[in-house]
Amino acid sequence: MSKSVVKWDMSNNKPVIYVAGVFSKGDTLTKEEQEKNRNLLRYYSLIFMKKGYAVISPIENDQWAYDLGLVTYDDVIESDLAVIAKCDYIFFVPGWEDGHGTMLEHKFAEDNNIPILYKIDESIDLQEDEPIVW
Repeated sequence: MSKSVVKWDMSNNKPVIYVAGVFSKGDTLTKEEQEKNRNLLRYYSLIFMKKGYAVISPIENDQWAYDLGLVTYDDVIESDLAVIAKCDYIFFVPGWEDGHGTMLEHKFAEDNNIPILYKIDESIDLQEDEPIVW
């Protein structure tokens, strides 16, 4: 894959989207189930990036600190809600209704008039040298 340098200026602004989905169901899921959920969030994040969005995924942003015991669940939720407040959109991955955190995120988005997306055209154009490897 070739790398290029992108010159950034404010005219390059992209819409920012938060990709929300179930991860651990309150630490009740196995590591394999959590990894499956992480990969699903990555899948949708990739789709949005390929469609021109700047993507924020809380699993990649702050889950590591929670997993290491450095922050509490409440710390994570408060941080995530602050990030959502700055986003242009929030996307809920299928099955989001099964998560406590995603329910809180959904209510927050509704209460703060953040546009909510539930579906996206999943077709993307990957170059042959861009395999999806997790």
